[in-house]
Amino acid sequence: MPSPLRGPYAAYKRQASNGEDAELTHVERGSPCGEYLRRFWQPVALSADLKDLPVRIRIMGEDLVLFRDLRGRTGLLELHCCHRRSSLEFGKICESGIRCAYHGWQYDVDGRILDTPGEPVRSKIKENVFQGAYPTREFEGIVFAYMGPPDRMPEFPLYDLYEKPGTRLVPVKVHSPCNWLQVRENEMDPMHITFLHTRIFGTQFAEVFRPVPTLEFIETPVGMMYITTRRWKDGKVYIRSNDMVLPNLARVAGIEDAEGDKEILFDRRNGGTNWIVPIDNENCWTIGWDDEEKLVGVPGLDAYIDRSVRENARPTGAFDVGQTGEPSYEQRQRAPGDWDVWVSQGRITRHDQENLAHSDGGVAMYRKLVRRGIRAVAEGRDPKGWAGTNGQVRRTYSHNSVVFLPEESDPETDARQRAEMARKLTDRILQGEIRPYVEQRTSDARPTVDA
Repeated sequence: MPSPLRGPYAAYKRQASNGEDAELTHVERGSPCGEYLRRFWQPVALSADLKDLPVRIRIMGEDLVLFRDLRGRTGLLELHCCHRRSSLEFGKICESGIRCAYHGWQYDVDGRILDTPGEPVRSKIKENVFQGAYPTREFEGIVFAYMGPPDRMPEFPLYDLYEKPGTRLVPVKVHSPCNWLQVRENEMDPMHITFLHTRIFGTQFAEVFRPVPTLEFIETPVGMMYITTRRWKDGKVYIRSNDMVLPNLARVAGIEDAEGDKEILFDRRNGGTNWIVPIDNENCWTIGWDDEEKLVGVPGLDAYIDRSVRENARPTGAFDVGQTGEPSYEQRQRAPGDWDVWVSQGRITRHDQENLAHSDGGVAMYRKLVRRGIRAVAEGRDPKGWAGTNGQVRRTYSHNSVVFLPEESDPETDARQRAEMARKLTDRILQGEIRPYVEQRTSDARPTVDA
């Protein structure tokens, strides 16, 4: 690792980078990280992308064609026809599969050749040759694919975040011209919310994010999560946690402003869910859902989203601020968002030129867990999160909570007590002892932290 610069006006002394952290950043087939990511179902497109024409896509360095045949099935095939390499993006969608424009060879969604119209009737080529194909699955407006070894294909995972009452999952897809990892690890950097989103360029979410939080990062059954606490007015403490589900799925808690007059515990409403999927080493997609909440207000309770429902106002969502490069360059300079900071790190950021600090504990832990998964696959073992659940729904843990805790006069003591209280609450959430807030209909039914 190059030594950090020591002293003023020292740019000339900067040592050249040793190159990319290829173990974590390179995703082509055969690369360590590419093989790791291919062991999981990955979103590759939105269902709305599929109309009456084939769609050329690139995922993890592979050029592919995606289509929906006239029977309604989705197919994901290698882009180039296995006959003479013409691109199937110019193919004709059929009742079953797709037909190449060049010589009419027809392929089913699993890659079987259904028809070779220019060949003799006795030709056996249909029995001996296949077009490369990957399994697909449509779910809630997103097309997923499994691109790993066929004999290691896991079941399609179902998470509790898909079953929130009164919620519609709204598909979202955003392109970032940079490596997947620098986008994904941003979710385990909660300190940036205080500075990027609140202090430096004005309040983009809520004033409760202005105080510097206490931080803790822990492993969970599905991956990892952060636990942040902030002291707020009237003796309140605001707790926020986001999930990282290995290898590249994040569940982002909704926005809370801690201005209500009642405690809330384990509030999972108004969040977002997204995967960061590599297009290649220097580009990626954010694909997922924003929660569109309808029956979410809890009578008699007073969290930010409850008040928004009563006032017929749309609460701020997980993808509402700074997630795209759509504003003008000048606008983004005056009020940058997440998209600007991760893209500005470069097409593939150089880890050997970083100087990680205490607040980067979540980034360091996430990289460690990804490396662990990469090396498990390389050694022939199953990575964390891969094993099937026999159809059972997998639990996630992201949430907002606001609790009352008397403030200590000594800031360090107060921070320690906030952290201990938040960890106690988190442990009970991990153990399934606290129901989501929207299910807690009356004040006497709501649990307490110490219950």
